Amino acid sequence: MRRRTFLTGATAAAGLATAAGPATAPSSAAAGERAAPRVLAEPSAADGLVRPDRRFGLVAVTREAGAPAGEIRFETADGLGSWRPLHSHTGGRDDREPTASALVRAPEDATGYEVGGHARTSALNLRDGEELRLGGPESVTLAAEADAGRAHRSPGPVRFRTRAGWGADESLRFDDDGNDLWTPVFHRTQLLTVHHTALATTGDHAADVRGVYHYHAAELGWGDIGYHVLIDPDGMVYEGRHSGEDGVPVFSGRPRPGDARSVTAGHVYGYNHANVGVCLLGDFTDELPTRAALDSLVLVLRVLCAVTGLDPAASVTYVNPDTGARTPGETLSRHRDWLATECPGDAFAAEFDALVRSRVAAHGGQVTGAARVS
Repeated sequence: MRRRTFLTGATAAAGLATAAGPATAPSSAAAGERAAPRVLAEPSAADGLVRPDRRFGLVAVTREAGAPAGEIRFETADGLGSWRPLHSHTGGRDDREPTASALVRAPEDATGYEVGGHARTSALNLRDGEELRLGGPESVTLAAEADAGRAHRSPGPVRFRTRAGWGADESLRFDDDGNDLWTPVFHRTQLLTVHHTALATTGDHAADVRGVYHYHAAELGWGDIGYHVLIDPDGMVYEGRHSGEDGVPVFSGRPRPGDARSVTAGHVYGYNHANVGVCLLGDFTDELPTRAALDSLVLVLRVLCAVTGLDPAASVTYVNPDTGARTPGETLSRHRDWLATECPGDAFAAEFDALVRSRVAAHGGQVTGAARVS
């Protein structure tokens, strides 16, 4: 089965079809139908100045793990700009060899780019691809059920913008024969880890999410986005890694304290199993997230702690469900607490305890409850 047949066939069951293929109505008229452009990619293995054939908004840079992060500069009508450092991440899926990669926002009028040293690059265009028609619910809410026997109110709800809501091209999850490129695996949740994209945002945050998704799924070859949850500067919460067709984000079925099985993603290499990754859109190397983003982050973490039964203030021993390796850490962590990385940015990392961990832990102690999904 070729990719085009698959796109207009099997993915239609998920409410997605190409604009060039046959339309598939959403299963519910109330769910509505939306459209989003497919991300266009123009890869290059050339050293030196690269001038893509079409306009581009992002550049993906990939090197072997352990290689220096390097620098990048852009060409505009005024000539070549100054070099700026790449914020490189080493990691990915635990079942693949790690790579060092970075995603960089290009100036609006960029005509070319140059990366110092040898690297595999790809220029991404988020606006001009063919339209994908997307059906199904645009949002879903997750909250902890209130417990009448407790003095404290359970947190929530968190309203997620679904994958269909932000325009996920679900064909990226499959090969040409319709096989899932990243078969979901679920484990009882042990950790929550916070990240940043290290990428300047635009005024179209759904497009920003689509860019990160394409970068992970296609350019790095993972088959899906590496985060479970993403949050934009306005506080909007986005569903990340695909976790099934049951309408429950992050988890396999409705999570309950002590029995909340999260899908394995690709956000902390070597510690991905049983670890939920929550990522803020933006670069917080030199500045802090917006108040709206921080408030949403705190709410998301409170709800995740409540529905999983995790104590956000606890020190834990993480047990890798795949290898059995045991590593001490904290239930609620920053990416850099597990690996040598700048994530979630120096400015944010320095204030993380006050801005996030203490606020999550202060929510009436450890409040738990079965999830309510609607």
